[in-house]
Amino acid sequence: MTLRAGTLGTRGILLIIAVVCFALAAIGIDLGRINVTDIGLGFFAGAFLVR
Repeated sequence: MTLRAGTLGTRGILLIIAVVCFALAAIGIDLGRINVTDIGLGFFAGAFLVR
């Protein structure tokens, strides 16, 4: 697998979503009953389960 500039795979997209979730949790955004940190951890773990 070669990495090319400008291409994002499934893993990259999941990691970006995880980083956004962690940033929202860090600045204190509240989504009601949804825990943003848990969602970020789920996306982070999912990024390492996909190929």
